Amino acid sequence: MRSSPPSLLPSAFGDRTRVTLSTGHEIDLPLELDFAMGGVTVPARRSRLEALLPDGLSALAVAPGLSCATFVGIRYHRVGGRVDDPEDNVALEPYDEFAVIVPAVRNGRTDVPIAQLAGGEIGGYVHWLPVTTDASVALGREIWGYPKERAAIEIDDGPKGFRCVVADDRDDGRGRERVRLAVAPPRTRVGTDRRERTLWCYTTRDGDLLRTRAELWGEIAIGTPIGATLEVEPELRAELGCWPRPIARLSGPRVRARLHPGEPVGDA
Repeated sequence: MRSSPPSLLPSAFGDRTRVTLSTGHEIDLPLELDFAMGGVTVPARRSRLEALLPDGLSALAVAPGLSCATFVGIRYHRVGGRVDDPEDNVALEPYDEFAVIVPAVRNGRTDVPIAQLAGGEIGGYVHWLPVTTDASVALGREIWGYPKERAAIEIDDGPKGFRCVVADDRDDGRGRERVRLAVAPPRTRVGTDRRERTLWCYTTRDGDLLRTRAELWGEIAIGTPIGATLEVEPELRAELGCWPRPIARLSGPRVRARLHPGEPVGDA
């Protein structure tokens, strides 16, 4: 059943917009977030990923017939509110999340990797996004069309690295395990990027392709796959056409982000 659209009201914070979700929770957009994350990128058959993407997007080509998929676990410490305003309580309870993202190019339908980037815009299409609370399901689905669903997610983001296990959500705690991810911390601080990054996320909502700008800053390290492992259930592996051997890893023990409202985009 399609969710009702959220109610948008002018915010007391200038160009910010207050959103009331179907659950009754209120947040302000752009949405401000604090979190820890860990992830890996693995190779995948491009033909499988192309079948999962909406019109207007093409899977990023890294070699003939080959693309990639990214698996990321996220532990939110703050969802909404403003870090510079202690009196701002417009926020959701922190939750855990796991994302399967297909690196994609808009306006880039060609099998040649370099040619694909000419005139194309690189972003990530969110294919699967399990979370741990009902409010976070409503947040993602109603505003951006994120394919969120409840799941049992266990995350450990301690000093020994980032570990995440995703299983079906069952009251008895015996849900089928879907994904198991482990990312060791960087061996040194070299390679940790504190610059602000701008990323583009793609989703579909009510039949429209949406493009969302995400601004990230904090301790983000991208490196070799040493110390990273991934286990994926056979059904999901077949759906993505991916191999579970990482080709890169991502670490972010302290990250802040600002997520803007999505904008409809055309195929041209």
